[in-house]
Amino acid sequence: MLTPRFEITQTDVEVSIIIHAPYANVKDTEIYVDGTDFRFYSTPYYLRLKLPGEIEENDSSFGSYDCEKGDFSLRFSKVTKGEYFENLDMITILLAPAKKKSTIVPNIEVIGNPSANSEDINETPNDNGCKVEENTNGDEWYMHQNNPNETISLLSGSPKYGFANKISAALASFDAAWIKEIVDLPMPDSTPQSERKTLREKRELSDFNEEHYLADLMQVECIEPYILFTAEWDSLEKENVALNETEVDLLKELPNKEYLLNNEETHRLLLSLVDILFGSCYNHRTTLGENTVESSWTVNKLSSTLSWFEEFSDPEEVVKACFRRSLCYPLFRNWNLSLKVLEDVKKVIKLGKKYIIKRFCEIHSLFNNACEPRYILNQLYISNYLVWLQQVHESVIESLYSLIVNVQPSNEQMGFHLGELEQAAYSVQEDDLIIENSVHDMVGQMDELTVNDNERDKPKTIYYIKDKHSLKYLLSSSSSSSDSSDTDSETDSESSTSTTTTTSNSSCNLDSDDASEPE
Repeated sequence: MLTPRFEITQTDVEVSIIIHAPYANVKDTEIYVDGTDFRFYSTPYYLRLKLPGEIEENDSSFGSYDCEKGDFSLRFSKVTKGEYFENLDMITILLAPAKKKSTIVPNIEVIGNPSANSEDINETPNDNGCKVEENTNGDEWYMHQNNPNETISLLSGSPKYGFANKISAALASFDAAWIKEIVDLPMPDSTPQSERKTLREKRELSDFNEEHYLADLMQVECIEPYILFTAEWDSLEKENVALNETEVDLLKELPNKEYLLNNEETHRLLLSLVDILFGSCYNHRTTLGENTVESSWTVNKLSSTLSWFEEFSDPEEVVKACFRRSLCYPLFRNWNLSLKVLEDVKKVIKLGKKYIIKRFCEIHSLFNNACEPRYILNQLYISNYLVWLQQVHESVIESLYSLIVNVQPSNEQMGFHLGELEQAAYSVQEDDLIIENSVHDMVGQMDELTVNDNERDKPKTIYYIKDKHSLKYLLSSSSSSSDSSDTDSETDSESSTSTTTTTSNSSCNLDSDDASEPE
């Protein structure tokens, strides 16, 4: 059976459900409503929802089918008038079947769907030893909705990575050359968490390129368009955030899970969320909102979580890691650009979990469509984040915003001697400016010089200098007024020089002793 795309809205007194089922057989359509349980069946579609509040079918209920759009429009009354149903746009958790509560380990908190009722379904092994849903209330309406299987090894003795750092030995079956395409961490299945930060920072230090950084620093006109770019979150209001059809289709295909997380694990997940969002926001800004074939690489490379399987314990640490990688690897490596991207991350988080889900849906799509095997990162991180984000309360995201809103990194913290590099660059720029201005002044003075060439058609006179007194006289005579008589000039020059008239251009021979005669 196919799970149709659906949308749920509400007022104070009723809930509206729109189901997109263009190939449905309207004649065999069946709808069932019981409290928080809603079910829809129309070949080949089947939809089962667990609502966060109770609805009922009464005289005011309404249903219609638009044959052109293929949409069923259904309205049901709320049992408690004025009650607000939360998470109606969190597709994955609404598709969750009711589950039986299990015993929780002390100090472990279940972050799940608060509206889920857990009295109807048990899991029992079948003849093949696999677990299947067993309906304890005898209801034939319970059918399995398509959730893709994602089986990843969990070995207690191996180093952990992945969502909440609970996965191990998941990459052993992949070719090592493939893994190097997406993960910088050497030997991820054997490198412990305690060594990853040291290895990452050592690699970044060797990869940092001073010339590239200084080039982006001094060529402001190349970076400025990306800093001034207006991203979609700059003008978006929280109440106007909505999931599009592509995002809804992705969320309804995700398997619903419950995550057993303590407070520390939740805190680390939130900080890794910042790390991944930084790569996403950097990509969005530097592509001016239009993804390219390099977009998946950018998000992957800038995130220490995705490329080094690293976890973080405080917001300053995660911001430092984001900045270091943004100054080492992407095309544009500029401090002010990184500061702008950090402000983008804060704005995205302030817009709430629904908008964060939209950003992660884009990342999921980029990784699935990449030439490299980045779909592995979806299985390890992104898909789980998409499910978990739908389950957490909005206050958790608000607490994350309060953690990072006042974080302002400095270039001294990066470990790349950025201050010294910038000071040297600006000093050289100042010296170059002084030299350039001097050259400009000299060129200007030369432009003011004029040559009197009124008698250009006359034969040229070449002077052969006999002694230094003759040279002195020649230099002084060149500055005499133009109205001097030719006769006086010839008389004065004959006392110290001999003249030869020629029509050809020749150079002057200056000898300190006797002047050589022309041949």
